[in-house]
Amino acid sequence: MLLTFSDQQIASLLPAYLHVDRSMIITAMGPAVRDHLPDIRIGMRCTDAFDFVHMDMDQFFDGTQDVKPVRLIARRGTMSLFGAAVFHEHGCLLAVRHALSEESMNSGSLHLSDFGHGDPVVLSTMLISLQRAMLEESQATAIELAAERERNAKVLERTSRVAGYLGHDFNNLLSIIRLNTDRLLRKFGDDEKISNLAHIIQETAARGSDITQSLMTLSQQQTDTLLPITIDDLIRGNDTFLNTVVGAGIEFDIDLQAGTAESVISYNGLLNCIINLLINAREAMPHGGRIALSTSITRGLVTSRSDGSDPEPGAYVAIRIADSGSGMSEALLSRAFEPLFSSKPNGTGLGLASVRDFAVEMGGDVWLESQAGEGTTVYLHLPLANPSAEAQKENEVGQSAQAPDDGARRILLVEDEPYALEALAEMLEAEGYSVTPCESGDQAMRALEQQSYHLLLTDIVMPGQDGTEIARQANLGQPSIKTILMSGYVPDSASLEPGWMFLRKPTDSNELLRLIASAF
Repeated sequence: MLLTFSDQQIASLLPAYLHVDRSMIITAMGPAVRDHLPDIRIGMRCTDAFDFVHMDMDQFFDGTQDVKPVRLIARRGTMSLFGAAVFHEHGCLLAVRHALSEESMNSGSLHLSDFGHGDPVVLSTMLISLQRAMLEESQATAIELAAERERNAKVLERTSRVAGYLGHDFNNLLSIIRLNTDRLLRKFGDDEKISNLAHIIQETAARGSDITQSLMTLSQQQTDTLLPITIDDLIRGNDTFLNTVVGAGIEFDIDLQAGTAESVISYNGLLNCIINLLINAREAMPHGGRIALSTSITRGLVTSRSDGSDPEPGAYVAIRIADSGSGMSEALLSRAFEPLFSSKPNGTGLGLASVRDFAVEMGGDVWLESQAGEGTTVYLHLPLANPSAEAQKENEVGQSAQAPDDGARRILLVEDEPYALEALAEMLEAEGYSVTPCESGDQAMRALEQQSYHLLLTDIVMPGQDGTEIARQANLGQPSIKTILMSGYVPDSASLEPGWMFLRKPTDSNELLRLIASAF
């Protein structure tokens, strides 16, 4: 019945078909064969043009009147055909199509016209080609996105750096304004009109300081820089917000006993830890209760570290948060710090894990004490920034020959802004200190060579040597010298050492005098 179709009709279905008579002579062939194998002619023996794979050609027509699978490979060229041999009384229709290979796909030698309509080989090839194109496009997109992220990161880094230095410059200007209004108040504070004007200027400078804090946030200063932070001041400065976190219906007590103790930490990092712990405590008391937040100074750690190793000896600021909530079973307590583990239905399991990561990164530790039905207590210990009193005494005894012994309280003041330098020097001299003012690191180095000082008070960001470099050289030459750093911006390259004190600009005169007094 197939022979009732014309050659054109068969060719539209099978462009690579062949028809042979019972002597294996080619009597018809499809256009795909003519296009790709121009040496083949009608009248040739099929076995001279093709090899029949796994087939005995001597018995090709012996008693066969059905359909059998067949595969042919051209003796010239790279054409490979497969399909079926359909036998009839006058010969055989080789209903074959192209067999695709990796080489033919990559070379693009075959075209859609070489395949029949709806050919499964074409459909599968198109699917493979589509998948390959999608993969290549996704790879190109991924490369482009990676490059774009890198470009954005560089832009963000530049923006961050520029914002930080702009903030520094603004803070320097605000410091000059605040310091000089303090000078006006000290000299003419009894004059009501001048006093009112000075306070207006100070209030405006404070508002300007809020703007520079936004620049600091843009420069990622608060999240990326570790600074000596007074823990009690951090909690006291955010007590209203912490009360909001705890919420109504819960009694919230704050008892701060760490005083002026500092720890070199991330400000936002510690604040986020305290917020996470207060949220956990609040959610453990859905019907109300009591949360107690307290700080103190302790030596060593109360228990072993979270990883099972012995605690490192030293002085720590201890933060304790205790609640009267539902408490935790031993099973929950053992898994409390596991990332992604949470006993709450909608919990993320990241809160306590992030607290532990922060504590360990800062050189401290965190652990829990709890019993089911009896509440939970969290202990967060952070190392003190200043050496212990015993170490200070030993250092002072060992270095007493190098410390000033003439009774003068000498301060080496380094500030590249002349107006700020003048105002600071006048204020400190009015308090009875002996001040050596310097406008650069070079001047400070020469002053250190000439005499010894009790205290180095220096800006950080300055042309040439920055304040941290000056402080390190001063500590090498005069180990007994104390250090107070001032800045509105701390670049990543300026790492602070334990024991150094830090005051953020714009400079608060009262806070600066308090820090200086604590250093003597």
